[in-house]
Amino acid sequence: MTSASLDLKSRVDEFLRWFQALDGKDQEELMGLVYSEHKVRDVVRSFSAMPVEQRKAVFHRLGLPNDMLNRIPPPASGASGDVEVEWQEWDSSRSA
Repeated sequence: MTSASLDLKSRVDEFLRWFQALDGKDQEELMGLVYSEHKVRDVVRSFSAMPVEQRKAVFHRLGLPNDMLNRIPPPASGASGDVEVEWQEWDSSRSA
């Protein structure tokens, strides 16, 4: 193992010990947050892989605001690496 993988393993082990020390309700909430974050990132990756015109058509059909569309990186820029996701509450009254 490399030092980077050993460091990651020790960080994972430390995180798991911390997580296991939480009470069950906090564990449930944290797992829900992580799962939701993962789903959001999958959706952003799917949208960012679409051609711009297809993405615009999908956003229009779903009634999503254009400012959300503008925050997703263009298809050429996000082929690899993490996708930057900014959490904000969506005010649906402003989307009309």
